[in-house]
Amino acid sequence: METVLCFVELAGLFLSLTGYICCLVALFIPHWLTLSSGLLVNENYVLGLWQTCVVQDVGFSLCQEYQTPLHLPVQVQMGRVLVCLSVLIGALGFMASTPALTCVKCLDSTERNVRKMLNILGGLLFSVAGVLTFFSVSYFAYDTLIKFWDHNIPKDVPRWEFGDAMYLGWVGGFFLLSGGCILIFSQFQVTQEAERKSP
Repeated sequence: METVLCFVELAGLFLSLTGYICCLVALFIPHWLTLSSGLLVNENYVLGLWQTCVVQDVGFSLCQEYQTPLHLPVQVQMGRVLVCLSVLIGALGFMASTPALTCVKCLDSTERNVRKMLNILGGLLFSVAGVLTFFSVSYFAYDTLIKFWDHNIPKDVPRWEFGDAMYLGWVGGFFLLSGGCILIFSQFQVTQEAERKSP
């Protein structure tokens, strides 16, 4: 029983770790949106939460950080706040759940309730982190789609499109949410099994 629980908890933690890394990468790379000018085939613009870059096919790129956060679009400001919160909450989830894993011997077998509550807390934190990332990226995508299909903008004008960081954010949010749910439900499954075995 403990071996199965150990593998399930490790699977939840591994999924959460994968999602956490995806969110970290998405937070820092400037590829949330991409734009091809249409005039220069080998030149693209990429926009991130912290800077804007001009990228050429030969590998040369020139980036400029945003000067002041007050002039930034709402989706960029909200993306910064929510993804940073997601990364912070995800780190707290690791600190709560890692010592409480069945495979880790930080807690005695007598402290089963503490172990269970820490795993549930870690799972909840991972789930909240996943929802925050998912919401942030989805709002960014919604705003981009609204502007992309705006009929007031001439068809020949280049439009921003989804970048790699947005897809990483969606994947990261999904993995964080999945890993958190696995951690939570594994603890309730243990409780049900213990109740069945008790006379």
